[in-house]
Amino acid sequence: MASGRETLTLPPAKPVPAPFSFRALLGGALWVACYAWFRPEWAVAIVWLGALVMTPLALGLVERGRTPFRLIGRAQLPAALLLVAAFVTDHYGFALSLPWIALTAACGATGVWRLAKLGVRRAGAIADVGMFWFAVSGMWAAAYFLGLEVFKLPPLIALLTVVHQTYAGLVLHVVASRIVAWRGNRFAVAAAAGVVAGNPLVATGIAISYGGLGVWFEVAAAVFLSCAAIMLGWVQLFYALWPGSGLPRTSRVLLLLSDLSFGTALTLAIIFAYGTWRGWPTLTIPEMITWHGTLQAFGFSLCALVGWTLAAGKQRSSSVSQWLP
Repeated sequence: MASGRETLTLPPAKPVPAPFSFRALLGGALWVACYAWFRPEWAVAIVWLGALVMTPLALGLVERGRTPFRLIGRAQLPAALLLVAAFVTDHYGFALSLPWIALTAACGATGVWRLAKLGVRRAGAIADVGMFWFAVSGMWAAAYFLGLEVFKLPPLIALLTVVHQTYAGLVLHVVASRIVAWRGNRFAVAAAAGVVAGNPLVATGIAISYGGLGVWFEVAAAVFLSCAAIMLGWVQLFYALWPGSGLPRTSRVLLLLSDLSFGTALTLAIIFAYGTWRGWPTLTIPEMITWHGTLQAFGFSLCALVGWTLAAGKQRSSSVSQWLP
């Protein structure tokens, strides 16, 4: 190359296996039924949606390889239903959640194995990092059901961390990997790298805040992650609007809706961080669950995952310069 940069040619992504798509559809129907029957708190409903719908869609977009995806795929729906049962039973909640915790651990181990075996200089490495954070969501689910106050964090924060590491962990990283793989460029890779770095920074900031060491780091980390994600959303929006991107029309519409929701949700996150910094909340946690959580789950995550699922069969070979750290 004239620029002297070494490039990595990615193979065309295979269409999403039908079992993952079918499990997501079935999971969606079961989510509606479970929500109508049990009427859980909205944060719990978003956890159920992540387990029943977002997880199979996200795993269906992860690069295939010599990994236990078939076993994970078969275990996902039963484990998700047991997780739902764990929230609605008065007893044995932790025991019922164990299959789901084990499944997230298997995903995390797979992600770490792939990073070590295949390296980080590929778009799929971003999704592998997301699978690691998915395992972290399982750990926080265990803490929630056991009633443990990790880092002195209350149970509600443990539950919201499960939500965060499912959506900002697994889903966002998988979507970022698709964005980079589709038409990889410096801007997309830089934004994706910011998302990869921002998630652990936010987790560290929350721990520091609840440890009584001030909120400045949490606020700075939240703004950093939000800005990196907004940059990534710009790339996705460009793909949705650019006629030469090669995306199907339905994918364009879904990705456009995803970006509109994503931008609004991240703006709310920045406003919330500002209120945390000044010590006078601009948005309460229940308001963030209602608005930020809903926009992230249904607007960004669902639309983006379905949009990239429909586009997966038309994935083209891409050359991505090796910028990832």
